Amino acid sequence: MTGRTHLAVGAATAMLAAGPAAGLTGLALAAAGGAAGAVLPDLDVRDTAHPWRERITRAGAAALLVGALAFDAANGAALAHEAAARGVAPLLLGAVGLVALACAARLSAHRSFSHSLLALVGFAAATYLACPPLAPYVALGFATHLALDALTYRGLRLFWPLPRSFSAGLCKTGGIADACCLVAALAAIVLTCWDALG
Repeated sequence: MTGRTHLAVGAATAMLAAGPAAGLTGLALAAAGGAAGAVLPDLDVRDTAHPWRERITRAGAAALLVGALAFDAANGAALAHEAAARGVAPLLLGAVGLVALACAARLSAHRSFSHSLLALVGFAAATYLACPPLAPYVALGFATHLALDALTYRGLRLFWPLPRSFSAGLCKTGGIADACCLVAALAAIVLTCWDALG
């Protein structure tokens, strides 16, 4: 699937999991975590026909994350208070883990390590150390990426380092199913926000 579809589906799924009762701050955090988790597996993409699309997708996830943190800060700074209560050691350990995993993902072949259950667990654990409330949404976004890519003809190495690739072979990246997933995700985001406001 395309990066924009991964981002939208990750954000939508996390927002649906949080539910309208989470309020706008909770939904912003869920969307940011889901979007970030959904783009992490494609850190391994280096040679693409549309490099600017990848950059825009990553920038979009980063903007959602910064926006959610700013929204949290403007509404009581619950994340900052929690981080202060936990101390600096878990935050630093989580940050080091995230950087190490991102480097490993960047150096891996496409749809291998970074598209595995091992990477999902690693990124979720490192995020939990750095920011526990964000971790379930990052994990959920990451899982949606794996599920969507498993639908494509190319598939992915879910149980890396084992060599077997998994593919449902139902659709191609950038095809009709990709577009339908994108539209459905955007609709879910709008409806979830509408419910939270109403």
